[in-house]
This record gives sequence, C-alpha cells and structure tokens, in this order.
Amino acid sequence: MLKSFTSTAFSGLRTVSQQQVRCIQVSARSLNVKDDSAPKAKRTVVSSAPEGTVLKGINYMKDGKDPVALADDAYPEWLWEINDPAVRNARIADPLDKKHHKEARRQAIKGDNFIRDKKT
Repeated sequence: MLKSFTSTAFSGLRTVSQQQVRCIQVSARSLNVKDDSAPKAKRTVVSSAPEGTVLKGINYMKDGKDPVALADDAYPEWLWEINDPAVRNARIADPLDKKHHKEARRQAIKGDNFIRDKKT
C-alpha cells in the first residue's frame, strides 16, 4: 500500500518548507530481515557437482576460465530454495510478496482469455 501526502508550512504569504512523504508497506522478506522465530528445515538438496569439479561450458568471457564448483556451504541458502515448490507456494500465499501479485495477474489474464475464447 502506498500513501502519499504533502506537508507545507506557511509563514505569512511565502512557503517555508515543503516535504513529500511516502509510506510503503513491505514484508520482512523484501527487506531481507531474517525471521528466527520459525524453525529452519534441513536442506535436502545436494549439489550435483562435487567440490572442485570444473564446470565446463559456463564461462562466457572471451579470455576467462571455466569456474570451479565450491562446497555446498559456500553458496547462499536461497539458492537451494529456488526449485522448492513449498517455498514457491508460501510466496504466492503471502499478499505482501511480489510473487503473489504476479500470480494473481497471470490467473486473471488466463481467466479473461478463457472467457473471450468461449464467446467466439
């Protein structure tokens, strides 16, 4: 939710200061605030490339070298949650998350297209 208002102070006929303030409601996830109240589940995904494996074909630089796989602990935690359907469904259910609104728009478009196709 975005609220915008302007505050102006007058001294006689001239304006002393003008300030525009915007208040935005955001979720803790969007601010990268860690919520330690929820117990963390153990990661069940294991890297497909063992540590030290040369990852051929990933390099896109002209004179660059192919990267070497690191240990699983060297990568950020969010990387292992990308393909997790439970995490995706939780993001879709959170009305403060961008994913929720994207999915709602997508479903609305699909519904409109379905109705339009039924009429013709």
